[in-house]
Amino acid sequence: MKLNPPPNWPTPAEGWPTDPSWTPDPSLPEPPPGWQLWVDDDAPVAGETTEGTRHHRQAVGAFWFGVLLFLGGAISTYIASGKNGGVIWYGGMIFGAVLLFRAFAAYRSSRKEGAPALGVLGKVAAVVGVVACLGTGITAVSALIGAESIADGVGSCWTVDDESTAVPVSCDDEHQFKAISEAPAAEQCPEESASYLEGEDGENVLCIVED
Repeated sequence: MKLNPPPNWPTPAEGWPTDPSWTPDPSLPEPPPGWQLWVDDDAPVAGETTEGTRHHRQAVGAFWFGVLLFLGGAISTYIASGKNGGVIWYGGMIFGAVLLFRAFAAYRSSRKEGAPALGVLGKVAAVVGVVACLGTGITAVSALIGAESIADGVGSCWTVDDESTAVPVSCDDEHQFKAISEAPAAEQCPEESASYLEGEDGENVLCIVED
């Protein structure tokens, strides 16, 4: 048996009784009606850390850390997929997803071990976190796939950035030029060509028109 201090009593400290024969100090407030001062050793007690509460805390911490990691990875991937490039942080999304799965597993374990369920606000916050991860993840992957599928040959579309550099973009997006042919030299581009782009191989040029 162990002591189950009422909520209107001070937090138990070392030296408090462990024997049901103990009589409370008269200066202590009366316990609430029906309160059990002594419970079984395996019964949860307020303020006591049990396996259930420990797993519950682990679940909450892992969940929000996973959300932050996943969002960081997704946002970096989305930005890097733009015309200015950047660092694509796949690791953030991967480790974030792993932590989210571990958080759900820890939460299920805590519930089986008697930990309380999440309150309404906790459930709403968890749903918002999951939806945010799904939304940014889908957006990031779509942007990455779109960036990798952009062509830079005949039929490709181009825009000029702030540094006067021609950048290939999707023809579905806003652009300024379109490549109509490839020629060995700029002089051999069609008459309607507005300009040309030098090829990476240095041998041919890409003839472009305003579009």
